[in-house]
Amino acid sequence: MLAHEYGHFSHRDTAGGDVALRVNQDMIKFAHAMAMHRQNVNWNAAFQFLRLYHFIFRRLSHGATRLQEVLADRVAAAKFGADAFEQGLRHVIRKSAEFEFVANKEIRESASARRALMNLYELETTANPDVDAKADEALNRVTSEDDTHPCPTDRFRLTKKILSQSEPPISGMVWDLFQNRAALTLEMTTTIQARMPG
Repeated sequence: MLAHEYGHFSHRDTAGGDVALRVNQDMIKFAHAMAMHRQNVNWNAAFQFLRLYHFIFRRLSHGATRLQEVLADRVAAAKFGADAFEQGLRHVIRKSAEFEFVANKEIRESASARRALMNLYELETTANPDVDAKADEALNRVTSEDDTHPCPTDRFRLTKKILSQSEPPISGMVWDLFQNRAALTLEMTTTIQARMPG
């Protein structure tokens, strides 16, 4: 998955992406302002124009983003192979579902007990059918026009067609790349704690 992210850098995908994000945010703010002033009515031509423009903008920008994801996938698959790419993406999806479950549980429990959060990135995970169902749902979903990423099955299908350089597998964990895992995860947990209400 790191090779995928480096694929974005090699294609300069991060250059200028903030412009589309800002335009989208400004349109949403404008729509909210119109709604607050009760201008979001069928006969308001400005509101209808905004709805149509946002629809077209979202479809075009999300389509371009999906293309960037496919091209970054190609970099990863070409370097390490389609099987390694699929294994990595399945791992990320599974770990994301696990993290969401244990983090939400810890946040609810800490709020209820009025105590500080435990380090969210050091929580124990156990077998859980809800996590399995969430991961399976993410893996088996279908790509829609409003997705910024193709669905995993599409990504697996497309990377199978890429010729690989057959790089040997890399040992170790991604966490090994960080100099101070404890300090980083504590900082991230503290940031989440600061955003929790009361």
